[in-house]
Amino acid sequence: MLNIFVNTWGNYNENGADGGAWITLPKDADELQELLEQIAENMGDTDPEFAIHDYEWTCEWEGFEISEYANIEELNEFCQRLSELNDYESKVYAAAVEYYGRENVEIDEIDEFNLYTDITDNYDLGYYWAVESGCYNTDELGTLGRYIDYEGFGRDIALEADGGFTTYGFIERC
Repeated sequence: MLNIFVNTWGNYNENGADGGAWITLPKDADELQELLEQIAENMGDTDPEFAIHDYEWTCEWEGFEISEYANIEELNEFCQRLSELNDYESKVYAAAVEYYGRENVEIDEIDEFNLYTDITDNYDLGYYWAVESGCYNTDELGTLGRYIDYEGFGRDIALEADGGFTTYGFIERC
């Protein structure tokens, strides 16, 4: 899910980039604490302040930027919660973060979003709401139904919705 390269500031200030270790999150909280203590011990740092000097997301979405000052325990809790999501929930979270920004989306709020994974443009959005959603009965229109501007209808829906298009589909806040 997330690999972080952890060093202590004391070691970094004395030895530069030498030292530190990669940790894969999520980890059990006790196991993480043991690893951090081991890193501090290996660096000869008795009062460690940890720093993240590199990171690599290993999930299907791009993740987000991580500061070298980020709280490792909080990152671990976040990764633990992320690992508990099913595939659809993970896509909802990724789409919400892509569209609204990470600072505006909490991982525990994913039930406040609808993601339409097959809708990638205004035409698809208009067609979905006019034909597939069941909101309208286009069969009753007969040949007149062929003249519906699905793209225009979808554009209007997108403008009125609290959402938009992402690489995962159309996301909107309920």
